[in-house]
Amino acid sequence: MRPIEASLPNAPYVPAAAPTPAPRAQQPSAGAVSGMPIEEAVAAAAQAVRSLSSDIEITLDRQSGRPIVRVMDGYTGELIRQIPSEEMLEIARALDRLHGLLIHQKA
Repeated sequence: MRPIEASLPNAPYVPAAAPTPAPRAQQPSAGAVSGMPIEEAVAAAAQAVRSLSSDIEITLDRQSGRPIVRVMDGYTGELIRQIPSEEMLEIARALDRLHGLLIHQKA
């Protein structure tokens, strides 16, 4: 006797149905930004944000080429938040250097 049948003596055994997979998200269609180089996309995003708020800056990290978003205090100009943080950028740079060394040693 199955454990479920022991707890429900008059209930017939019904096997569980296989879970139905969630519908796959559709891939975004090719828009104006998808074909742009990263520099142009960041510049376009920075210009759009600048028109909405002067307290947000979007730039590219020169060493890694990754986009950086900075939220500034509008009155003092003080940095409130940076995404990714400076620490994460340093880690990414170190990993890039390590990756380059590993490839160089394999060659």
